[in-house]
Amino acid sequence: MPDTHYQMGLQKAVLAPNEVKARHMHTGPEVAYVLEGEVIITMDGQPEKRIKAGDSFQHLAHEPHISRAGPQGATVLATWVVEKGKSFSVPAP
Repeated sequence: MPDTHYQMGLQKAVLAPNEVKARHMHTGPEVAYVLEGEVIITMDGQPEKRIKAGDSFQHLAHEPHISRAGPQGATVLATWVVEKGKSFSVPAP
């Protein structure tokens, strides 16, 4: 993103069956699209969300959550915007 202090990222993540990404948050907004399988998102005070292939989800910056692949695993394409030099994903308290 020229002339700003932000950068964009794009990543394809392949998750093994039932793989869990421990409680974390992103330093900027994230938009993700499930290419294959299913992802289960758990957020504080909310029922878990199941996102299947062909569906998308998003997270605001600093929104703690846990991500888990379904029994068949999952392939996810994620995009995000963060301040230059900052990590995209960090552990959540």
